[in-house]
Amino acid sequence: MTTTKLLIKRSIKSFASLTKSKTVFPKTEPGSVNIIAYHRVVADIAKAEKDAIYGLVVSSATFRRHCELLRKSFDVVSLETARFFLDGERKVSRPLAVITFDDGYLDFYEEAFPILNEYGLPATVFLPTEFIGGDKFLAHDRIYWLVKLAIEKSVPVYKALIQAGLSKNIAAKLAVETDVLKLTDSLVYLPKDLRERVIFQIEVSLGDKFESYPPEYRLLSWETIREMSKKGISFGGHTANHVVLPLEAQASMETEIHESKKTLEAQLGKSVVSFAYPNGEYNLRAKQMLAEAGYKIAVTTETKINRTGSDLLLLGRISLCEESTRGFKGSYSHSVASLRLGI
Repeated sequence: MTTTKLLIKRSIKSFASLTKSKTVFPKTEPGSVNIIAYHRVVADIAKAEKDAIYGLVVSSATFRRHCELLRKSFDVVSLETARFFLDGERKVSRPLAVITFDDGYLDFYEEAFPILNEYGLPATVFLPTEFIGGDKFLAHDRIYWLVKLAIEKSVPVYKALIQAGLSKNIAAKLAVETDVLKLTDSLVYLPKDLRERVIFQIEVSLGDKFESYPPEYRLLSWETIREMSKKGISFGGHTANHVVLPLEAQASMETEIHESKKTLEAQLGKSVVSFAYPNGEYNLRAKQMLAEAGYKIAVTTETKINRTGSDLLLLGRISLCEESTRGFKGSYSHSVASLRLGI
């Protein structure tokens, strides 16, 4: 993101936090449920924002501040507990907050879990089961790294995109893109098999300019997941291969939803009822398949506060990263953080 765009966004947040604006950012109220979405918590934010999609990372220090604000202003509960309030079975006087993490990165265990333990806060982590306990990294991380290398080293990707199976018109448009995040986003939003071919072909095109992916992209092991499951951390589904569900054929969607749930339940030894749509994308068929698989509650990335009567399979979340709670000066802002957390 350009410096100008960042300054504009920071200015909007800072102004809204000072004027207590409710028009841009949703605000919680008694009885509402604010579900917060994170991906990675990192010790070195400067390195992480350079080596990964910046919107997926938050520093340990900032995450700690968020936890302090959440504990002070909300009753922080698990997603499964929040379900009983959202469907009207129980009443609350204070607003509720739920902390969620997508993808199951190893740094959740290393950085976030100790902080959550310290504050006695529950959280739910959504796991793409085919990547857990293995040595393969998620597609969006691999694409980001490859695209970053290709642009930095002036390696053309047009031929790679054609060989992967993209049309000449689409490949030509993508090949001239110089914004790493925009090109990454375009290539992430492909059906799984085509996406994997794109990754392979760009790796080939880079040749000896590509050595390996950053080890920070690693995901959790089943051993650490079971350990955390006994200490206040819940786990939910996130498909098997982190696919964008509406882009997949029906048979693939069904396999991704049902088989990943079976794997989760076998590894955890308990029923799994929560789910997060990868990239927040869903359609009516995906929602129906979740219900058929036995999921009771699911979250999107739609920015909204949930209330009694909300569709339990289409709940909104407030997605946060380090940049989300920076003020105009580019550093953490308590007032902006309070605004973004709906306080």
